[in-house]
Amino acid sequence: MKSVMFSEVVRSNSGGGFLRSLSPLTAYGLTLVIGLPLLVLALHLFDPKAPLAVIVLPALAGLALPLCVSAPGRLDVNTRFDASHMSMTLDSTLASLGYARCEAGPGLLRYVRTTRPSWRTRTQTVNVKVHAHALEVIGPIPVLRSLQKALAS
Repeated sequence: MKSVMFSEVVRSNSGGGFLRSLSPLTAYGLTLVIGLPLLVLALHLFDPKAPLAVIVLPALAGLALPLCVSAPGRLDVNTRFDASHMSMTLDSTLASLGYARCEAGPGLLRYVRTTRPSWRTRTQTVNVKVHAHALEVIGPIPVLRSLQKALAS
């Protein structure tokens, strides 16, 4: 596709806040250093007779959950022609990656994973904003890299 240009896949900064301005590893480290002792203290105050292992082990297991979630990213696809003409190509490419269009509003497309539902289903959606000569694709970073590779070939 000579008339299509792709941006690099970058992290999507949806929202503000102090932790969003830090790198993901730094934000997770701060959460771990501050949050874990506070959680252990709160649970210990709730039940002082509980063994420390009963409090700390579930807390550590809960802190591992954010590591399983894919970070949201953004991919911009710029075209010389009207970007709405790319929707058929995007449909077929995302279908080959295991996604199906679930709703289409004016200027917005949403794709959901067609595999079995799980607790990660919400984080596996791909949202597309259609602009005049660009598509702004927001979704999990590994999926966006696969989409970029498939569209470029």
